[in-house]
Amino acid sequence: MKLSNTLALQMAVAAHQNGELTNAERIYRAILNSPKDFPVATRDVDITATAYNNLGFILQQQGDLESAISNYRQAARINPNYSEAHNNLGYALQLSGTTNAAIASYRRAIKINPSFVEAYHNLGQALREVGSLKDSADCYQKIVDLQSNNADAHNALGAALQLKGDLEAAIQSFETAVRLDPEYSEAYNNMGGAQQANGNPDAAIKSCRRAIELRPDYANAYHNLGHALSSAGLISEAIEAYQQVLVFQSDSLQAYNSLGNILRKEGRFEEALYYFETLNQPRFQNMLESNPSENSFWQNTKSQALECLYILGRYDELQERLALLAEEGDCNRRVSAVSAFVNHQLKTKDLHPFCTNPLDFVHIGSLSEHVTDVSGFTERLIEEGSGEIQVWEPEHGVTQSGYQTPNTIFEAGENCALLEKILRDEISSYVARFLPEDCLYIRSWPVEFNLMGWHVRLVKSGYQKSHLHPPGWMSGVVYLQIPDSGNDEGAIEFSLHGYDLPILDNNIPIRVHRPKKGDIALFPSSLFHRTIPFTEHTDRCVIAFNLVPLP
Repeated sequence: MKLSNTLALQMAVAAHQNGELTNAERIYRAILNSPKDFPVATRDVDITATAYNNLGFILQQQGDLESAISNYRQAARINPNYSEAHNNLGYALQLSGTTNAAIASYRRAIKINPSFVEAYHNLGQALREVGSLKDSADCYQKIVDLQSNNADAHNALGAALQLKGDLEAAIQSFETAVRLDPEYSEAYNNMGGAQQANGNPDAAIKSCRRAIELRPDYANAYHNLGHALSSAGLISEAIEAYQQVLVFQSDSLQAYNSLGNILRKEGRFEEALYYFETLNQPRFQNMLESNPSENSFWQNTKSQALECLYILGRYDELQERLALLAEEGDCNRRVSAVSAFVNHQLKTKDLHPFCTNPLDFVHIGSLSEHVTDVSGFTERLIEEGSGEIQVWEPEHGVTQSGYQTPNTIFEAGENCALLEKILRDEISSYVARFLPEDCLYIRSWPVEFNLMGWHVRLVKSGYQKSHLHPPGWMSGVVYLQIPDSGNDEGAIEFSLHGYDLPILDNNIPIRVHRPKKGDIALFPSSLFHRTIPFTEHTDRCVIAFNLVPLP
């Protein structure tokens, strides 16, 4: 006796729910292969769309994303109002790396069902992935609005707000989460991280210890505890906390990196080198290079080992490593920076292929080439930047006596959005100018990239320490308001030296630019730069940015 498609679907769903995936898949395929009469009844449309959707889910579980996407698309085509199919399609697209297409699918699901919590959650994650932190936070806020007693929603909102830079609001969201669920260890841990970033290590220590009390094997809570203890000056305890991470998570990239950094700061360079060298083993490098979210570790660990070798005076070993990286065509920006410096100091040839003469690639443009009223435009940019969350002397330690926003400045308003378009035009001209140069920096210029920008306002005596931006490919600064000191105060200084590496030869090449309002400085992300302190009372306002290659 032939089963009706309705009954067959019920049997398939029951098998699916019981984990009988092979049987469920067989029935779904039978439904989709069965003859269909026309015109098709609405009920049959729903059955067919559901079968495609559920089959897609099984294929996704089996790791066949391409077939899963095809089935989700079929489900959404047959029933355009099938919100679950659009949501599932978005998730599969996101897993496959096509995040922008995933975002479009999530938005369609939400348009069909404005109360679709799962779609809001997935959309929030995808927007976070592409750097749209404000929109991401709005998604989690919508979930909270729909489910005010959902502790998970408050925790997710807190994480989004923290990324957006709104630490006070983030802490409040985490507090709500633990009030709703007093045993929510993840929310306590997240709250500790936000409290630490907000300059309250004592509160962070308490929150992280509570997370560990609730979950004694919580590796990430030990890691956050280590950060808080370090900020509180409890170095030995911080080291113990980081080491405890490795007890529960032996392959923790973050713990090895944090141990290397804290030991380096303590002058224990041989011990630091051990941890950085461990991260350079193939098992770790494969993890790092295959996971874009860990890009900062991939950028830094190769270089940190080289820096320790230089500090320890192990120059021959250092040169061997650099030569090997040069042969491999390494494009690590921090390695490039260190290679340029140490080869200058050791009077040897810099073989690193990324950008051997970074000072030659500094370009100064002007907003006057793009807008007629530079003063009015920069004032509007300052106004939009001032409306963003501003953190005094952020935790990274580069900005001194000044405020900095999160790296979402191009979402701050229509003028900031226009600035992003202007910068993309300026970047195109920059690449055209340097196209004849034979180096990876120009030759391998990213086809697709994001611009991640932030507003910096320095007050009297403010400055930025020598630093660079390894996750970026190119970096830049747009000057909105400059103290008029008549000398180099407030100027930007480009140099080969950074990271407090020992100086053997004081004759280090530098280039100082005394900016004017509206100047646009573009330069390789492998070039150290700093702001010279100034004594004028006029604030120094800029928008800095990185060009970040898309995977």
